[in-house]
Amino acid sequence: MPKLRAVLMGTGNWAGAHAAAYAGCEAVELVGVSSYSNAGKLEAFAKEHGIAEYSLDLAALLRKTRPDILDIAAHPAYRLAGVRLATALPFIKLVNLEKPMALKPGDAYEIERLCREHGTLLTVNHQKKFLPAWRKAYDAIRSGAIGDFEFMHATCQGNLMVQGTHLSDMALFFNDYCPVSWVMAQVGELDDMDEARTPAPGAAIATVCFENGVRAVMTIGSVGRALPGEDNQWYQFGIDVYGASGRISVTLNKTLKITSYADGQTTVEESSWSKDYLHAQTAHLDAAARYAQNPALGHLSDMEKSSLSYQTVMAIYASGADGGVITLPRRFDDDLVARLKARKGDSGR
Repeated sequence: MPKLRAVLMGTGNWAGAHAAAYAGCEAVELVGVSSYSNAGKLEAFAKEHGIAEYSLDLAALLRKTRPDILDIAAHPAYRLAGVRLATALPFIKLVNLEKPMALKPGDAYEIERLCREHGTLLTVNHQKKFLPAWRKAYDAIRSGAIGDFEFMHATCQGNLMVQGTHLSDMALFFNDYCPVSWVMAQVGELDDMDEARTPAPGAAIATVCFENGVRAVMTIGSVGRALPGEDNQWYQFGIDVYGASGRISVTLNKTLKITSYADGQTTVEESSWSKDYLHAQTAHLDAAARYAQNPALGHLSDMEKSSLSYQTVMAIYASGADGGVITLPRRFDDDLVARLKARKGDSGR
């Protein structure tokens, strides 16, 4: 079967990772790249990655190259505009969005509406699910290696939008995207809500209760746990999963540990972001292309799953802004972000 064709929007660091990953893809090839500004940087990016077609005019580039996939890895503020353009073009089968899906809930809802209305598939770039150690952790949970699933502690040191969206998504992934019943959270360091690129609370602690009774505690940002032996802030990302008969501990760039309570034995394997992130990105993009070719295949980061994890993050926002337990599902309004910003004067840390 011939490869699908993709156009990339963005020329930043993560767009570079996407471009490098396409070189290893079996189901899709990168045929064009666009950016919203800086023609010189765009030309240099295209030449570095061997991309023949490039233009600051995304609409013109899409009409010329007629891709099957638009991959948006530009500034989060440009997500909705890219989706609006892609869904108006019938030859585009799928849009892949870098996380976060949006900076405010109204944009996320509009992205979902456009994709449903036009029959365009959507994936969000939660590629960590394709890291070998994290997939092994998931498979171990599903196989019953630790007995009945009971509890998770998930932690990261990037803020709620930079890494918290990944953390939320991985927690839901480990629990097979069981719907969330409620969230209760506290947030702090709200001056970070004014950060230019990815504004979000700089600290958050949340309890998440799933409909199947599993609970997760998440510590995010400056209150995230320091993992043993790790001194890189971006690698301070891990989840401990507790079952009735065992425990799984997986970190982003150190180890996967599976412990059996029955015999006290622990198996230890390497977990390496630095070695495996490009492979994971390639696997995510290949899976997205196969999903575009055959929607019945599904995708680990399709719109339904990604919307559940995004809604969990918005529930953390809402509990931080208004206090108390936030029951789900519910529809959040854009005033939520303003209410959270209004708390900056009494945000503690």
